[in-house]
Amino acid sequence: MTRAENTPPLILAVTSEPPWPLDTGGRLRTFHLLRSLGQGFRVRLVTPVPRGGESLVEALGERGIEVVPVFTGPRTLGREALRATAAAARGEPYVMYRRHDRRSVRAAVREQLRRERPDIFYLDHLDSFLYRSLAPEIPCALDLHNVYSSLAERTAEEQSSRWRRGYLKREARLLARSEVRAVRGADVVFAVSRDDASVFEAAGARGVNVIPNGVDCEKYQELPTGRRGEAPVILFVGLMSWGPNAAAAEHLARTILPSVRSRVPDARLRILGRDPAPAVVDLAQLPGVEVTGAVPDMIPHLREAHILAAPLQSGGGTRLKILEAFAAGLPVVSTPIGCEGLGAVDGEHLIVAEREDFADAIAGLLNDEARGARLAEAARRLARERFDWSAIGDSARAALGPLIGVDRRFSNRNLASRV
Repeated sequence: MTRAENTPPLILAVTSEPPWPLDTGGRLRTFHLLRSLGQGFRVRLVTPVPRGGESLVEALGERGIEVVPVFTGPRTLGREALRATAAAARGEPYVMYRRHDRRSVRAAVREQLRRERPDIFYLDHLDSFLYRSLAPEIPCALDLHNVYSSLAERTAEEQSSRWRRGYLKREARLLARSEVRAVRGADVVFAVSRDDASVFEAAGARGVNVIPNGVDCEKYQELPTGRRGEAPVILFVGLMSWGPNAAAAEHLARTILPSVRSRVPDARLRILGRDPAPAVVDLAQLPGVEVTGAVPDMIPHLREAHILAAPLQSGGGTRLKILEAFAAGLPVVSTPIGCEGLGAVDGEHLIVAEREDFADAIAGLLNDEARGARLAEAARRLARERFDWSAIGDSARAALGPLIGVDRRFSNRNLASRV
């Protein structure tokens, strides 16, 4: 089937999980970009959905994203072992790549291609590039949330097990090869930062566009700038099943918080995020530590917190939770890795400290509320001017314009009127 005259162009998108609920950085980025693209295009998303997840499909549909669900059961050890073995036989990575290769998704993509030829094939995350061969003739946009090989390499360095460290280092090398194939096979590549874009350009990518992570500033505009009074709350937020987040939470609770409490005795640590591993859950037994798991609404916690802490030693991309704190007027203390790619300036928008200096930075900021308010005000301006999703969505739509013969200077309104 071809597109009817005056019908907006069609984006057929593929991602490895539904971008709902909005409880991880990856889901936030995918959701907001697809919803923004929906202002100039029709967006149809093929994604695996857990059995019984009809409500996810409905929620996304209500927000303008048409979902073609591929209902799947839980992963099993046997099936994942087969995937890992097949990846090894191909010389490809299993982590963040072949792990997400599903026959049922391939069948659904083929059916959508047969039903209506899309104008753009939009692949979200590196693993979705597995499906590029199903439509090699269609212009392809690839959104890379991270330099995945660097992510695996950094995670490997944190492993105490020699076997796991060696395995992840091998996976990092294989991911680097897959990244080269992917960026060379896409017509447009989205990168979250200038640093990431440079990596992809060096790998031979065409048409790299910096489309940063963002934040819905309007959602947090009623929160105060800076925090004052009451027992101070240090907030840590992240998906707790993700190794770098769990490691950072443990270090924050076991090493950093006791040092902070020696100077600010009533300071408390609140760890938010779904799927906490037992080791993270056990942190709640420590003095002053609370582990909530997933929460239905972040705003009350952002209102009660005095500082967002991001003592990350590995990971990649840019931290949506830091941007969320910026938009919410909450002071931030981060390691250099935790805030890389944001363009935020140490001492102007936040405090940047290595882990050995992290406790001093937090205690100092808790004892200087005026400084915290100044940092939060500057960070809030930065979020509004550079990272609001509405402006980022304009950039994403414009970046896709050349794939359908529309000049990239056109906004979403111009785009819709030109096709």
